[in-house]
Amino acid sequence: MKTLYLDCGSGAAGDMISAALWELTENKEEFLEEFNSIGIPGVKTYALPSQKQGIFGTHFRVTLNGVEEEPEVLPKDAVAEITPPEELLQTHSEHHHEHHHDHEHHHDHEHHHDHGHHHHSSLADIHAIIDGLKVSEKVKEDAKAIYDILAEAESHVHGTTVTEIHFHEVGKLDAIADIVCVCMLMERLAPEQIIASSINTGTGKVKCAHGILPIPAPATSYLLQGLPIYHTGVNGELCTPTGAALIKYFAGSFGPMPVMNIRDIGYGMGTKDYETANYFRAFYGDSEEDLSIVRDTLESGAAVRGHHHPVSPSEQQRKAVSNRIARSIGHLESVKRMVDNDRDASDILIQLAAVESSIASTARVIMKEHFKGAVGQAAEDPSEGNLSDLYGLIDKFIK
Repeated sequence: MKTLYLDCGSGAAGDMISAALWELTENKEEFLEEFNSIGIPGVKTYALPSQKQGIFGTHFRVTLNGVEEEPEVLPKDAVAEITPPEELLQTHSEHHHEHHHDHEHHHDHEHHHDHGHHHHSSLADIHAIIDGLKVSEKVKEDAKAIYDILAEAESHVHGTTVTEIHFHEVGKLDAIADIVCVCMLMERLAPEQIIASSINTGTGKVKCAHGILPIPAPATSYLLQGLPIYHTGVNGELCTPTGAALIKYFAGSFGPMPVMNIRDIGYGMGTKDYETANYFRAFYGDSEEDLSIVRDTLESGAAVRGHHHPVSPSEQQRKAVSNRIARSIGHLESVKRMVDNDRDASDILIQLAAVESSIASTARVIMKEHFKGAVGQAAEDPSEGNLSDLYGLIDKFIK
């Protein structure tokens, strides 16, 4: 099975994800030429060699009319001036009615391209831009779906609707380029399954259109709900809203890397330097089920019993259980990282207890569904074999 494993140990950002995936593709220069001609006005992407702490990879420099923009990350102890409540209400009112002017007052440096991309900030405008690109329908649908996810997060945080939301940083044309580029590369690679690790968010504060916000920013935090996250104390926005939305959309599950025959590894490098190497890593290869485990399971269990009881007859319920297990795996992986990073033993024990509780909760859900089928079967056929199977399972579960 063609498998793409996304290593988010240094976070996730749109340009880093696209650079890592680009390293996995064939005909790299041909792809860049194609991407730079799809019709995003003023945007051009360059693939530049980059090195972080001895690790070589690619940095995708996405420019808008020749300028590359980056968020401003503040020191951990940075203190923002508190806005009085009455001014905050007035600011919110002005912000609601004049949302599209924010960027013109936010940047200290002069951008001659301001008027070229800040007007296209609503979800409908962004959909229109994507629909006008020279890309496949699949890429358009994927890119618009990712922006729908971002719109939901922004509308939730700001207490409005997705139709009223106006994007700031993620609405810029260079951010649109990051998202569309990843969608195009995913289409080229065409993995059969995508698995992601736990996501390192970073910590500290970041300056954006809404002011000085904690990391992860509120919209990013909303996007990361239900996904396994952690941070190692690195002062910086390692996981951006765009990165979070891309991982949330494409990753089918979360956890440690499966047994794989690796074909290639891609490194997408960030611009900033931290105490740890700042890159996003993608593994591409083949994975398959361990047939010996399947065979042992059949020989010792289902084949002997002669009856099959699925986790649930409902596909939605099975997916919910699968997601529970994926979150537990991701949580356990983050605990391993805590051990590797020499974190406090009491913190590790607390997290292990949380993992244990999560696994036990999942087991109870599966057990409840299994009992429904097993008890019904025993009622129809109260043979000693059926009852023994049920008693044995109960004994194992309560040990």
